[in-house]
Amino acid sequence: MFQLINSILLDFRKSFKREKTWRWFVVLVVGFMVRIDLRGVTSVVTALGLKPSVYHTMLHFFRSDAYRTRELSETWTKTAIKHCHVKRIAGRVVLLGDHSKVSKEGLRMPDIQILHQDSQNSGKPKFIEGHNYAQVSAVITNDAVSRSLPLMTELQVSPKKREGTKEKDGESLVSQMVTLTHRAAQAIGEAAYVALDAYYSSAVAWTAADRTVTEEGVKLIEIVTRAQTNTVVFTVPEPPKKRKRGQPKKYGEKVFLYGLFANTSRFTKTTMTLYGKPTEVEYLCLDLIWKPVKKLVRFVLAKTDSGYCVLMSSDLNLAPQDVIFIYSLRFKIETSFDEQKNDMGCFAYHFWTSALAKRRRWKNADLPDDAKLCKRINDAKKATDAFVCLNTIATGILTIIAFSHNREIWQRYPGYIRTLRSVVPTVATTKLTLSHVLKVSLPILAPLPAFGFITPLLREADYLFLVVA
Repeated sequence: MFQLINSILLDFRKSFKREKTWRWFVVLVVGFMVRIDLRGVTSVVTALGLKPSVYHTMLHFFRSDAYRTRELSETWTKTAIKHCHVKRIAGRVVLLGDHSKVSKEGLRMPDIQILHQDSQNSGKPKFIEGHNYAQVSAVITNDAVSRSLPLMTELQVSPKKREGTKEKDGESLVSQMVTLTHRAAQAIGEAAYVALDAYYSSAVAWTAADRTVTEEGVKLIEIVTRAQTNTVVFTVPEPPKKRKRGQPKKYGEKVFLYGLFANTSRFTKTTMTLYGKPTEVEYLCLDLIWKPVKKLVRFVLAKTDSGYCVLMSSDLNLAPQDVIFIYSLRFKIETSFDEQKNDMGCFAYHFWTSALAKRRRWKNADLPDDAKLCKRINDAKKATDAFVCLNTIATGILTIIAFSHNREIWQRYPGYIRTLRSVVPTVATTKLTLSHVLKVSLPILAPLPAFGFITPLLREADYLFLVVA
């Protein structure tokens, strides 16, 4: 288990200009993996039992110029795919993508936005101040259990509208998400199917995916998503029997997709394994023209005991059952967000800078014109990105350990669980087990390069019992 962690962390050495910076990276990632409380860098010092003097050094790491956060994300993506078995369908790796909104009330924190939450959860307000994160995950599996493996997490900002127009000055959030999935696919070196929510069923996403064609003519990103309830499509028009004047028809008959569920005589019945259990599914596959993109799109109408929905695929050759299965995996990224927020504290940061003018409530902060002040603001942004990136890596390593060393985790688990729902432990279970094992294992882990330099940073055993004059 510790040899696997050592092997993964060694892959990041080339991403740092200095070895000392890489060492602090290792200390922080290991600390995030074993900390019990979620009090930022303070919890890392507590969890590993480090000397208090290292606290400010670790804070400086997040603003260091010796690495680039984007390069760390790409290195992690390559390393994660190498050390685990991820789901592939029709020769493409399956990726999951979604946004998550994080409430932040700091008046001097960069990139705070007014965010709208369309969740049906009554405990969430409609509007919050905070950060909007996009994440791309793979699906790690052992053929019996499948879970989300976070790869890239990026802070994204919705572009402002140009003065006097309704046009946005920059890429929309939908386009930024497809771009992030494209980066993940490039880091993996494989083409991918990306499962997205109905929010991404727009022409913007399709257009962005069409731009991911390689020099060999391979389209790296194919989208699988759910159609909006008001989606209207058209059949392919029949060629005219006799040529007439004017342009031939581009669209045939109008079709209301959700209206086709009234008569299921044309549907095919089958049994599929969805959400971990056998499920009876009735589906109908149609290739119809979607007016926003003005070309054929594969629509799969699916009906189960839970209800019915219409799925969309940009790949016309993807089997309808594969479309249904890929979209059923999409919800796993929601459970991954829950683990990162509540178990790992991935978004429990508070980096700010006095160079940024204090923001008024529900208004954007004014950016200064001075170059030095802008540099300090960018350093605060980098610190936030680095904190989230390191926590994403820590969550991914724990997920890989849960699959590859599940028996060892259960044997050493110090707690009690009344009902074991899965042979693969959760991130929280793996984290608790690792935190107990690491404390007694550090003395014998010195030969491993990723753990050898943690021992000199440990504080004395009698630290808490020193008499202060």
